[in-house]
Amino acid sequence: MAQTAKWTAHDLTKNVKEIAKSLGAFDVVRIPGWGPVTLSALGWRRGKKWRLSDSSSDVSQTAPTPTDFLQLLSPYESDLGPLVFEDFSKLLAQYEFQERSVDEFREQSRFILEYVWEKLHTGHWKDVPLCWRTVYAAIRLLRALYVIAQLKLSFPSDMQSMYLQRALEDLDYSLLMGHPIFEGVAAELAAAVHRRLSDLHGVHSPPNEDSPVIACPVAGSPSDNPNLRPLDRIFRPSIEKFLDLMRIGQPFILTGAMTHWPACQSGNPHAWTVNYWRRCFGYRIVPVEIGRKYTDESWGQELMSITRFIDQFVFPSSDSCDMKSETPSRPIGYLAQHQLFLQIPELGYDVHTPDYCMVSGEESSDVSDVDINVWFGPANTISPLHHDSDRANLLTQVSGYKYVVLFTASETPLVYPHPEKMLSNTSQVDVEHPDLAKFPQFALAQGFHGILSPGEMVFIPPRCWHYIRSLTTSFSVNFWWNVVDSLIPPWPYD
Repeated sequence: MAQTAKWTAHDLTKNVKEIAKSLGAFDVVRIPGWGPVTLSALGWRRGKKWRLSDSSSDVSQTAPTPTDFLQLLSPYESDLGPLVFEDFSKLLAQYEFQERSVDEFREQSRFILEYVWEKLHTGHWKDVPLCWRTVYAAIRLLRALYVIAQLKLSFPSDMQSMYLQRALEDLDYSLLMGHPIFEGVAAELAAAVHRRLSDLHGVHSPPNEDSPVIACPVAGSPSDNPNLRPLDRIFRPSIEKFLDLMRIGQPFILTGAMTHWPACQSGNPHAWTVNYWRRCFGYRIVPVEIGRKYTDESWGQELMSITRFIDQFVFPSSDSCDMKSETPSRPIGYLAQHQLFLQIPELGYDVHTPDYCMVSGEESSDVSDVDINVWFGPANTISPLHHDSDRANLLTQVSGYKYVVLFTASETPLVYPHPEKMLSNTSQVDVEHPDLAKFPQFALAQGFHGILSPGEMVFIPPRCWHYIRSLTTSFSVNFWWNVVDSLIPPWPYD
């Protein structure tokens, strides 16, 4: 007969090996909120495999056990409170015994998920306590694992698809809103789920999604502002030359430094085309900005699949190099400034962090200090004139064309920064349609401009104001990194 022992969750997570020595696999452990559970049910026998078998490959993933989840959350038990911890513990028990349907398990988890969601949206995002982001990631991952555990390959394909899309939604929300947990399990599992979905349905794309983007005429300026001079173009400068250019403190375009990127190589299966993104990542959920620019009152954000984003905002598209195009009548959507490689690591293999990002003015720099953002959208997306504070920036153009206008920090009084603190790094001036009656000093601002073409990158010095408009469907990646104080220009009012 199985013996009964009473342990707290803290005891279990801190002393599981000692407990296991004194109890058999089928002896009962009592945890508040769980009722009786065996060590075997708690997953003490680690290494349980989740397998998504498909026509092309077998994908195995070691799932975290309930013990792993308890160990993850036990440091936050007092911060989360007894009710949240108890509700999560009940979910763990239901997950292990697998007695409920997928719908029942998701409904049971909905209440705690909604409660934690409210915690994530209380105050500023940067101030959200780590405990809430961690438990949110854990709940979402647990929901996905439950769905996958219930999935049977004998199900009709439409039912398999429904299960897989539910799991993928939870995994993406875990990655987008939660704190990273379990060394990338959610990202790896999401990739496997997406591969299975793609094999079930295939990809149906318009033929023009793999076509080269229209070449923009570089001759002829998009702006007739006489105070804007063309950006210098420098072919693949050495590291030493790049540092010398950084010390000058002016923006410039680098050419020939991205030819080794798979994303930039025509004919490479990893070349960044709309079809490639749809085919390999179309079911993934990403944040999309709705509106032409973030300073508009109508601007907002929405989470949606990449396929929906492409269908709704990228195609049908009136791609044009019209340098004076007016505001389009249809809504603009933009996958903007998103750390997508943290969510979809395999996409990050298509690009390489430029060696120039190691140039900080110090003898040694760490590439892990580089923040990377991805930008994908149709023609006429706009980043209003703004600066990135004290960080250096390389904006790399993978596909498509963008028009850029830049002003160094010395021109700050002439570009009329917003008086509100939240927008103090953003200008009030519409660069291509300035209201000189309202902002007369802007007519005196001396700056730089140019068209950024595929395979080119523009160096944006610290505190340099920059305005960017896409001229075509466009893929870009930007890299931010820190530099020494001597490479940061003073503000004119310092």
